[in-house]
Amino acid sequence: MMGQTDLAKVALKKAAGAAKDFPGKDESKRRLALLESGTGTSPELSVSQLEAMTKEQPNDVISQMRLGEAYEKQGAADKAATAFEQALKLNPKLVAAATRLTQLYAGPLRNKEKALAYAKKARELAPADPQVAALVGKVAYDNGNFSWSFSLLQEAARQRANDPSILHNLAWATYSMGKINEARDAMQKALTTGPDSPQAADAKKFLTLTALDENPKELTTAENDVQKELKSNPEYVPALMADAALDAQRGQAKPATEIYSDILRRWPDFAPAQKRLASLYAQDPSTVADAYDLATKARKALPDDPQLSELLGRLSYEKKEYPRAIQLFQESARKRPLDADSLFYLGMSQVQASQKAEARGALNQALAGGLQEPFASEAKRALADLQRE
Repeated sequence: MMGQTDLAKVALKKAAGAAKDFPGKDESKRRLALLESGTGTSPELSVSQLEAMTKEQPNDVISQMRLGEAYEKQGAADKAATAFEQALKLNPKLVAAATRLTQLYAGPLRNKEKALAYAKKARELAPADPQVAALVGKVAYDNGNFSWSFSLLQEAARQRANDPSILHNLAWATYSMGKINEARDAMQKALTTGPDSPQAADAKKFLTLTALDENPKELTTAENDVQKELKSNPEYVPALMADAALDAQRGQAKPATEIYSDILRRWPDFAPAQKRLASLYAQDPSTVADAYDLATKARKALPDDPQLSELLGRLSYEKKEYPRAIQLFQESARKRPLDADSLFYLGMSQVQASQKAEARGALNQALAGGLQEPFASEAKRALADLQRE
C-alpha cells in the first residue's frame, strides 16, 4: 500500500512459499505475480490484463500504478492520470503517485495549477527526497515562483551534486533571481558533469549568451547568433538581454526599454533587467522617478555592483538625498575608479553636505578627468564659490 515494491516482494515470496495453507496464500501469489510482471522471465502484463485486474481488485494500489505506467507508455496521459489519482485515493501518502501526477500535469497534460498542487503534495510526503525536491523546484520555476524554485533546487543539488539535469534547472532558477555569476557556475558544472546530456546544448547556448552581459564589446559580433536564437525561441531571456543591450548601445532607447519591460513582466525580480531599464529611464526627466525605484529594487539583488551604485548615487543626488549619494559613490569608488561624471555628482553632493575639502578634491578630479559641459561650468562655479567661503 506504500508502493514499496521491493520490500513487498520479499514478504510476499515468503508468504506464497509457506509450507502451510492460510487464507491469504492465493492472494499473496496473485500480488507477487503482479509485482514480478515485466521483470526477469515473467512477461509484462498487457493494458487489457491490468484493466481487468483493477476492475476485479479496485483497491490494489500496485495494479493501479502499473496501469497508469502502461497508459503512459501508450501516450494516453489522461488515462494515466486517472489511474494514478485512484492510487493516491487508495493511499493518500503514496509518494510515487503524487510524483507521477506532478510529471504528467507539468508535461503532456499542461496544467500548471494541478502540477503545482501535486508537487506540493509530493514534497509534503517526502521532504528529504532530493529527486522530489528537484521535481518540485522545476514545477515552481514553471509557475513563476523563482525564489522557492531556487531554494528547492539548491537543496537537491547539495545531495545530487553530479546530476546535470538538476544543475541545469538550478542554473535557470538562479539566473531568474538575477544571480548571473552563480547561474553561470551552475550551468558550467552541468555541462562538465554531463557533456552528452540532453541539457548540454542549452547549457552551451546559455553560457555563450550570458557571457555577453559582461562583454558588451562582443555584442555586435554575436548579433547574428542572438537574432537566430530569438527567431526560434522569442522568450529566451539571455538572448533578449543581449538584443536590448545592442539597441541601447546604438542609442535606440525605445526598443531596448520595451524588451527590458517585457522581461520584467515575466520575471519581476530580474535585477539585471531592472538595472538596465533604470539606466534608460534615468535619461528621461519624465521617468526619473521610475528609474530610482527600479535601481533601488535591483540593488537588493546586486548590492556589490559598482555601476548600479553610481546610477543610484546620481538618482539620489537628483532627489536631493545627498548623504545617500555620497555613500553610494564612495562605495563604488572602493571597487573601481569613478569616471568624471560620477566624480562631479559626488563633489556636488559633498558641496550640499558642507564637506568642503572633499568636494574640492572630487570636483578638481572630475575636471582633470575631462568633465564635459554643462557639468564642467557648473563644477567651476562650485569651486569658485568654495574658494570664496
